[in-house]
Amino acid sequence: MKTMRTTTSGLLMGSTLLLIGFLALMMVDWAWWGLFVGGLVAWILAFKDDGKLALSFPRKLWIAPIGVMIYFVSSMVIGLIMSVIGFEWVSNPAAGHLGQIIWMLPFMLMGEEFLGIGILEGARSKGLSMLTSSLLSAVIFGLLHIPAYWDGSLISTVLHVLLLQGVARLIFNYIYIKTGRSIWGSWITHMIVDIIALAL
Repeated sequence: MKTMRTTTSGLLMGSTLLLIGFLALMMVDWAWWGLFVGGLVAWILAFKDDGKLALSFPRKLWIAPIGVMIYFVSSMVIGLIMSVIGFEWVSNPAAGHLGQIIWMLPFMLMGEEFLGIGILEGARSKGLSMLTSSLLSAVIFGLLHIPAYWDGSLISTVLHVLLLQGVARLIFNYIYIKTGRSIWGSWITHMIVDIIALAL
């Protein structure tokens, strides 16, 4: 499996833009486009021509609905276990407001894919295995969701974002790999998951 080539400076500039874009998305209502724009520019800076590899048409796209089902089953099981233990996790702030953000959602989630897949491919370019790179992507992706899911307890919030958002990232990364390392495969899966979750 070909590794996307990058440079340390490209990764640093890209990481900075991704972080700024993600923080803008999380903290400023009108900057919903921040992660998409920052992620796109970061992707170009970090991977240059090799970045086009991830824009290929997805193969085995039938695996996307399976990924969606795995996500919802795992999240329900995790949520039930943590509830029994005594944790009361907050829901997504956008839950129930799908109609208000439906036209923004494709861009916001593609920004999140640039972030998650960017970390995965950036780590692989530095010699890490696919498994280690995917785990690193999931941990960082999860922890970046702390502001959105803060419930007043650091332990509870960290468990929340790692066990739900982090696990979701692992699933999206797997779909990305299985669809031929196509960011469209993970994006489509991410879209289906969020549309269902926000509609409930």
